[in-house]
Amino acid sequence: MDAYLEGESAEPELDTTPHIEFQLDKYNTDDYISKKLIPENALFAPKLFKDKLKKFYETNLDIPLLIYGVNGCGKLTTVLGLINQMPGYCQDIVDTNDSRRVNNIYHMKILDNEHQKLLIYENLYYLNIEILSTTTEISQYLKYIYKISKNRSVDGTKKIIVISHIEKCNEEAQKYINYILDRLNATTSYIFITAKLNNITNKIKTTCARINFGYLNENEFTTIFKFNYKDNTHIFNSKYLISTYLKQYYQIYVNNHYNIGNTLNQIKYIIETQNITLDKLKTDEFVKSLMYNITKNFIKKKLKLSNVSTALDIRKFLYTLLSLNIDLLDFTKMLVKLLLESKINNKSKELIIENAGLLSSEITSINKEVISVESFIYNVIYIIYSGGCNL
Repeated sequence: MDAYLEGESAEPELDTTPHIEFQLDKYNTDDYISKKLIPENALFAPKLFKDKLKKFYETNLDIPLLIYGVNGCGKLTTVLGLINQMPGYCQDIVDTNDSRRVNNIYHMKILDNEHQKLLIYENLYYLNIEILSTTTEISQYLKYIYKISKNRSVDGTKKIIVISHIEKCNEEAQKYINYILDRLNATTSYIFITAKLNNITNKIKTTCARINFGYLNENEFTTIFKFNYKDNTHIFNSKYLISTYLKQYYQIYVNNHYNIGNTLNQIKYIIETQNITLDKLKTDEFVKSLMYNITKNFIKKKLKLSNVSTALDIRKFLYTLLSLNIDLLDFTKMLVKLLLESKINNKSKELIIENAGLLSSEITSINKEVISVESFIYNVIYIIYSGGCNL
C-alpha cells in the first residue's frame, strides 16, 4: 500500500468533531452567518438570482417557487437572507432592521418534541428532507406541513414554508407535494429548493416558478469575499487582498464546483497554514477542490489494514463528512478516481471499479449511505492489500 504513496507527505489533519444533526447549526461557523441579520452584500449569491428572487417576493407571492442549483452553492442561505424582503414575513414589524426579523437558520428553533426536525422562527418554517431517514418519515413530515399550511396564523401573518432537498423525495412523496400544490391557499407561500431538477416531477416543475441559482463570476466573488473578510484579521489580512491571490481563490471556488462552504473552509485553511507563498498558491496542488484534498488525506492516513479502533475511526470520518454537509457519494467518486490514478496494479483497479458499480446500484435511500460506503471502503482496503485477489 505504501509503495504507490511513496514520496508524498500527508497534509495536517483538520480538527473536526462529528455532529450528525448538522441541520441545526450548519452555518454557525461562518463569520457573517452567526449574526441575526445578514447584510445582502454578504450573501455569496449572483446578483441576477437575487434580483429575480426579490422580484418574485414583490409581485408573485402566491406562486410557489422552485429554486435549483448545484449542491452547496448557497441557495438556502440566500433565500433566508432575503426573507426579510418577502411580504408577509413578520409584517407587523415595520422596521426592517428589527432584531426579530431574523434572516438565517442559526436562530430557528425546533417546532416541538414530536417534530424535532422541523424548524420555525415567527411565521417561517423550514424542513430539510435530506435529514429524514425513511420514506415513511418524509411522508409524515409533509403531511404535518400541510396541516400547518391550512390555517392562517393567529396574528394574521402569512406562513412561509421552505423545503430543501426535495429531490430526495420518492415518487409517492412527490405525489403528496402535488396534492399540496393543488390546494394552495392565500395563507401560505412555498419555496422548494433542489440540487437536481431532473429528479422532480413535471407537475411540481410546471406549478412552481423556477429560478436557477447559477454561480458567481470572478468579479462578484471578489467583491463579496472582500466585504465578508475585510475586518477579520484572524482569517484574512491585507496581503491576501492582492488581486492575484483573489484570482487563485476564485479558481478554488470553480474547482469546488461552486460549493461556497467548501471553498471558504479551504481558503481559511490555506491562509492559516504556514509558509503559503504566492508561487505555491499558483500550483495545482493548492487550488484543487476541498474534496480532492480530503480524499487524498484519507487515502494516506486511513486507507490501511485496520483493527477495531481504526475501523471505528473510518466510521467517525464518514459521519464527520456528513456533519460538514459533504456528499458521501461525491467523496466515494473522488476516492475511486484517485485510486485509479495511483500505482496499484491493474487487477486491483478492475476490482475497485466493479465494487464501485455495485455500490451505486445498492444505495437507494439516504439512510443507507454510511453503511454502504463503509463496507465499500473495507472492500477497497482488502483489494489493495491482497494485491487484487478475488474477494
